[in-house]
Amino acid sequence: MGYRITIDNGGCINCGICMDVCPVQALDMTRPTRAGVEFSGGPGSPLRWMMEYPVQTGECIGCTMCVNECPVSVVHLDTVAGTTPVAPSQGPITMAEAAPAEGWVPLSAVTREGLKPRHPSPFGPWYQWHTRADVPRRPAWLGHREVAPAPVAPCQAACPAGTDAARYVGLLAEGRNDEAYAVAAEVNPFPAVCGWICTAPCESACRRGVLDEPIAIRTLKRFAVEHGHLPAIERPAVMREAKVAIVGGGPAGMSAAYYLARLGYRVTVFEAMPVPGGMMAIGIPEYRLPRAALRAEIQRIVDLGVELRLGSVMGRDFTLAELEGQGFKAIFLATGASRSRRLGVAGDDLPGVIPATVFLKETNIGEPPALSGAVVVVGGGSTAMDAARSALRAGASSVTVVYRRRRENMPAQHEEVEAAEREGIRFLFESGPDRVVGEAAVTGLAVRRQAPTGTAPDGTLTDGPVAGPGEIVPATTILVAIGEEPDPSILPEGAGIEVTATAAIATDPGTLATGRAGVFAGGDVVSGPKTIIDAVAAGRRAAGSIHGYLAGVADGEAAVMAAVRYRTATPDLLPLDLAVRPRARAPLPIFEPGSFAATQQGFESEMARAEAARCFRCDAVHRCGDVRVTAGRQVKATPQVATPGGRS
Repeated sequence: MGYRITIDNGGCINCGICMDVCPVQALDMTRPTRAGVEFSGGPGSPLRWMMEYPVQTGECIGCTMCVNECPVSVVHLDTVAGTTPVAPSQGPITMAEAAPAEGWVPLSAVTREGLKPRHPSPFGPWYQWHTRADVPRRPAWLGHREVAPAPVAPCQAACPAGTDAARYVGLLAEGRNDEAYAVAAEVNPFPAVCGWICTAPCESACRRGVLDEPIAIRTLKRFAVEHGHLPAIERPAVMREAKVAIVGGGPAGMSAAYYLARLGYRVTVFEAMPVPGGMMAIGIPEYRLPRAALRAEIQRIVDLGVELRLGSVMGRDFTLAELEGQGFKAIFLATGASRSRRLGVAGDDLPGVIPATVFLKETNIGEPPALSGAVVVVGGGSTAMDAARSALRAGASSVTVVYRRRRENMPAQHEEVEAAEREGIRFLFESGPDRVVGEAAVTGLAVRRQAPTGTAPDGTLTDGPVAGPGEIVPATTILVAIGEEPDPSILPEGAGIEVTATAAIATDPGTLATGRAGVFAGGDVVSGPKTIIDAVAAGRRAAGSIHGYLAGVADGEAAVMAAVRYRTATPDLLPLDLAVRPRARAPLPIFEPGSFAATQQGFESEMARAEAARCFRCDAVHRCGDVRVTAGRQVKATPQVATPGGRS
C-alpha cells in the first residue's frame, strides 16, 4: 500500500505551491518543451516555459499539506495497493542544480520555497498572498479563500483526549525519554494505565499503516513511562478558595480532580469502593494492569492536594444537598456504568449465573473466588475477555466464550482474543443464549445459532436465532458480560437531574452540566460504557466547564490545557525513514495457571528507538525547516509525457 497524489490538471494554475510545501519532496512540476511567451531573456532569446502541472515523483506520507495549501483545490490524495506509481524527476529546481543545464530556469527562482517564513508572491502584483504570522513556519496561503486550520496528526485527532502521540514518539526516537513521558502525561493523568490497556484508536488512524504497519504507539507510551522520569508539577499560579466535590474515583472523576487541582481548586473525591480507580482497579485484572502502575498515578493526583474519601456512597453516606450544604460550589458526578445487564432468558436467576463485573470485583479487590468445573462467559467485549481469562486463573476446568456474532465483530481488542485462545479458552461464535439449564443450580447453557438480521437505525448490526438444533454447553458457572449501564438509583427524587431511557444522566452536550445548578456529570454515567481514554477526555471537559462556571471564563478547557501543556521545540532537522519495515512487537505474555501476575513485557531501549523512528512525524513535518528522507522503498516509475504548449 502507498499514498498517491493526483491533480485535476484542467484547474491547475501552475503556481508550484504544492511542490514547495511538500516536506518529503514527493512532487515536482512537469517541464513542457515549448518556449514560454511570458518570460524571455531579451529580443530573440525566449526561455523554456518553466512548469506546467504537478506530478508525483517520490514517496508520499499522506500529510495532506499539498491538498490543504492548493489555492484552487485541485490536488487529491488517495491510497493505492501495491507499489506506488511515480514519474521521473522533471528537472532542476534550485540554482545549483540548474547551472549545468543550459536553458533551464530553476523553479525556486519564481515559486520560492513555501516553508520559508517570507517570500514574494509567485504571481507578482496580480494575485497577492502571504504566510500566516500566528502559526510559525506554516505556509497557509491567504487571499480570497478561507484558510485551512493548522494540520493535526491523525493519531492525535483519533485520541479522545487529544494526546500528542507523534510528538512523544518523535522524542523517544531521539532518546529523550523524560520529555516523551511529560508529553504523554500532559493531557492524560494515566499514561502508564493507557500504556498497558488503552484500546489505541491512535494506531488505527496512523498514516504509517498505509505503507506497512501502524506505529506501536501504546507500547511506546508504556516505554516512556517505564524509562523516563516525569518532571515535577509546578504549583498552580492561583490557589482558589472554591471547593469542588467529585463523586466517583474512576478515570473520569480522578482526571477531573487532576485538572481542577492543576488550576488551584480544592478538590474532594468521594469513592464508594475501598480502593480508588473505579473499573481500572476493580474491573481489570492484575495480569493486564499491574496495580503498582495504577497506584502510582493515583498517588500523583492525590499529591496535588486532592482529598480522597474511600467507602463513601452517595445516597447512603451523603446526599447532593449535603454536599452543597458543606460549601462545595460545584459537583461532578462520575459514578460510571457498573450495573450488568441480565441474560433475559429462562433460568437466568439460578445460582451460578453471575454478572461478570461482580466476579471481577471480587477477583480484583480480595482473594480471587475459587472456581471449579466448567465456566461459560457470555459476551464479546473486554469485560468478557477479562472474566474468561480470570476464571481460568481462578481454577475453572474449562472456559467457553459464547458470542452472538463473528470474531471480527468482537468489541474486544484482537490481542485480548488472541491471548485467550492461546490460554486454551474455547469460543462459540454466532451463538446466543437460549436458556439456562439446571434446577437448583446451573448445569449448562443452551445456545442457538445466531445470524445477522439487518441494521438498526443507529447503524449497528442486529441479529437473531437461526432455525435448527442448538447446543448445550456444560457449565457450573455462567458469567454474564453482555453490557453494563449506569445505576441512576444514586439520585434522589426531586434532584432536578434528568435520566435518559438508557439509565444515563442527561447533560448539556457542550458543558456536561445537568439540570441542577452547579452539578455536572460525565464519563460512563452519561455516555454508557466506553474506554478509559474516553473517560479521561470527559474528565477534562468537565474540569474545563466547572472552571468556566466558577471563574466566569468563556473557555475553561483552554485554561486547563494552558496549565498542563508541556512545550517542546520543533526539530530543525527531521530525518524521515520511508523504508518498509515491520512493526516491532514485544514478546507474547506467558500464561501461568493460578497466577494473576503481569507477564507482558514491553520494549527494550534499542527496539523502542527503532520503532519510534518509523514514525512519519505528522505533527512536525509541516513545521520543520529541513526534512530529509533518509531511506526509501521501491517505487514504480511511470513515464511522463509533456503536453504540447505551456499554460499561463
